[in-house]
Amino acid sequence: MQEGRAQSRRSLKYIRLAAFLADQPSRVDHLEMSVKEIEDLIGESLPTNARYPSWWRNDERKMHARAWLTAGWIVEAMSRTDEMVVFTRGGDVQ
Repeated sequence: MQEGRAQSRRSLKYIRLAAFLADQPSRVDHLEMSVKEIEDLIGESLPTNARYPSWWRNDERKMHARAWLTAGWIVEAMSRTDEMVVFTRGGDVQ
């Protein structure tokens, strides 16, 4: 039971990111956000691994990636140096 609650809580924070991306006006097709801005949006810290580009892969098997993929966005790039994530509307999942 505890495990199910923990997973629900984890998915809720990523739902906030999905909703934010889905709510972007259709004229916006490119969005840059810092990891800190994303953490502020979801209301808690991302895992330590979110500081690495590999965490931002467009892999629909990962709960966090499903947030942006189901909202119609992909991560085009992630800069570890300045911790910036570049989202692009649509695009091809690689």
